[in-house]
Amino acid sequence: MNDKELIKTCLLEISRRSGYADPVSLRQRDLEHISAEIEKRTGILISISTIKRLLNGQFNTLPQAATLNAIIAYLGYENWHEFKKSKLPEMSPQVEVSAAPAVPPVKIRSRRVLYRAGVAVVIVILFLVIVSLTRHDTINEKDVSFSIKKITTNDIPNTVVFTYDIDKVNGDSFFIQQSWDRDRRVSIEKNRHTLTDIYYEPGYHNAKLIVNDKVMKTIDVRIPTNGWFFFSKPGLFKGLPAYINPAAPENNGVLALTREDVMNSRIDPQKENFYYYTWFPENCDVGSDNFRLQVRIRFKALNNAVCPVIIPEVCGQSNSLYFFTTPPGCTGDMAVNVGEQFLSGKTTDLSGFGCDIRQWQDIEVVVKNKEARFYIHQREVFKTSYTKSPGLITGLAFMCNGLCEIDHISLKGLDGKVVYESEFDAQIQSPKGGN
Repeated sequence: MNDKELIKTCLLEISRRSGYADPVSLRQRDLEHISAEIEKRTGILISISTIKRLLNGQFNTLPQAATLNAIIAYLGYENWHEFKKSKLPEMSPQVEVSAAPAVPPVKIRSRRVLYRAGVAVVIVILFLVIVSLTRHDTINEKDVSFSIKKITTNDIPNTVVFTYDIDKVNGDSFFIQQSWDRDRRVSIEKNRHTLTDIYYEPGYHNAKLIVNDKVMKTIDVRIPTNGWFFFSKPGLFKGLPAYINPAAPENNGVLALTREDVMNSRIDPQKENFYYYTWFPENCDVGSDNFRLQVRIRFKALNNAVCPVIIPEVCGQSNSLYFFTTPPGCTGDMAVNVGEQFLSGKTTDLSGFGCDIRQWQDIEVVVKNKEARFYIHQREVFKTSYTKSPGLITGLAFMCNGLCEIDHISLKGLDGKVVYESEFDAQIQSPKGGN
């Protein structure tokens, strides 16, 4: 088994541990999940394109040391040599000595000398290979600088100027990534110190400076909303938004969009879009490890969606809590994310979240000391725990592949401190410059 086959074996094992029995049929979102899992466990970000190349064996030389260290660390190995040793059969050369003295003793001694010399040469070569693989990993964080400046305060879209310095860093590739979305990654170069980019969505974003697939610096970019902000996207968590300017989003105590709102914003209601209802305050001082969310909500179809879905999300500084609600027959494609824990409906029984979301549903989430419990109509449907705190609550969102109506929202800390409480007559923010 050569190095290329070993690396492919490593990626296949990672895929299976992530819940994908058939790596050949991996889809884009599956690869994104694997990339995110590797980053969570090792702190090293490996791009989706790199994972594809490694799975398909599309490389002629060994990948960067940072990449090798990440994939073997995910599997619990200390270094590439340890992984390689565990997968290859142990070689134990033996010197055959005839019972009869057919070979003079001098020649036997010379064979032993040659064998020992050969072993020494192999050890030296292995040492040089390991040194060459790991030397690029030594990057002094003091040699990297990274800062931002927002051009406007809270306008959406919002232009942000990144200032960086990587001139003293040895590396093969350098990127700035706007947030968790790997599609929003831009290549940067040495001896250039400015990158201007646009944030199209509100929220609490974590911009990253990346060297050789390793995150070196992270900066918070906060773009709050003045009330509720609405938009649609062609895919869940993917694509650029189309902003929605509702005529009267609050009507009779219910927060809702209408088909006319969608059409008047020049969005085709027959297309399979996801619709976002978002709220991000200027400041928030309630932690995400102890809170209670209560919401009364239902789905309103725009087209003939086979599996309608509503996804409530409580956003944090470094991660979010979100979960899918959908009819019982569609729960195979569900997911739950709590802290660093991402649970797929393909490998975890999430059937308890199945319900008729076309009817009013009373949903409650209680997080206490990093343990999350989920309720529908006061019946506990799921519980799980996590270890890494997402920090403070930074906002609230509801996503669906149609429209939804929200009758009541209560988001509070367990000490009773209010984050949001059904203020549907509050200001509704419109994007700067209209549609």
